[in-house]
Amino acid sequence: MNPAQFPRLLQDRPEKERRHWARWVLGSHSDQFIPEMNEFVANLDRHDPIHSGTPCLNPGPRADDVIVLACNRGRHCVVVDRPPCCRVVLFDYTGKGVDASANPHGWPVISTATEGKGQIMEESCRQLGLPPEGHYMGFIDDDVMVGMGDLHRLLGIARVFNLSACQPAVSLTSSLSREYGFLRHRAGMPLHRVPIVEAMTPFLRRELLKLSLPFLPGIRSAYGFDRFALPLCAAHLGIWRFAAVDAAMMAHVRPMSSQSVRLSNGLLCREEELLMRYRLTATIGMFDPRNPDYLRLEDVASSKPPGAI
Repeated sequence: MNPAQFPRLLQDRPEKERRHWARWVLGSHSDQFIPEMNEFVANLDRHDPIHSGTPCLNPGPRADDVIVLACNRGRHCVVVDRPPCCRVVLFDYTGKGVDASANPHGWPVISTATEGKGQIMEESCRQLGLPPEGHYMGFIDDDVMVGMGDLHRLLGIARVFNLSACQPAVSLTSSLSREYGFLRHRAGMPLHRVPIVEAMTPFLRRELLKLSLPFLPGIRSAYGFDRFALPLCAAHLGIWRFAAVDAAMMAHVRPMSSQSVRLSNGLLCREEELLMRYRLTATIGMFDPRNPDYLRLEDVASSKPPGAI
């Protein structure tokens, strides 16, 4: 992609702030930037507490919210313990379609062969469009077990507490709980503040999704989108209010996939993440977009084998 196609972020902010983000996004390891992000949002919470909410009309799902359920020809782990009060769409990532018998609720189906969550999110937004202002779009992996009633509760909490991004808190048995302990379920709380929401099951408000989506093309795995693009775009908009919703817990029923998977464009997931980091650091004016390694990764990521989306 042409670097000029990406939104320009933080251009009106002091250079010190942009350098701070450049170090987080490109110049540090997760052992460093994740604890620092945690500390930063803890400081945010002192003057903008995540537990401070506002009563609102219909604090729950609305008809134009969208939940995209990734599935393997109809197979997923969302328990329909109550009828959904918003749009639900099945995304069959095999591209082979979903038989009527595998779709008992009659939900709309997108069936496109994809390699990772990045493609699922991008293709969903392309086919469905973005939700209206003030509405949310959620993207749930097929191995995330959660109840529809929990998702209703999550959307209500998102509205009352003015969240720009959220996800169900993760169970202690989930592999994600070990990697991202800050997402772990906390008893006795409706929600708690987090620096990032994971690509496994993010719910994103329209304005955040709209600003961050242009950074996603070519990032088939979605690596780097959750850890870097979403927080940076939220900071640019002044809406970095991310939460794990403890009142809606999820379980991840499969181990996390390997980071050494090589995608059909020839890149490893971690190389896609590096490309995302280059894009974001360039868009805040702290990285030269003429860098040869960056241009190489952009060229490789844009390649499409026959039949790919």
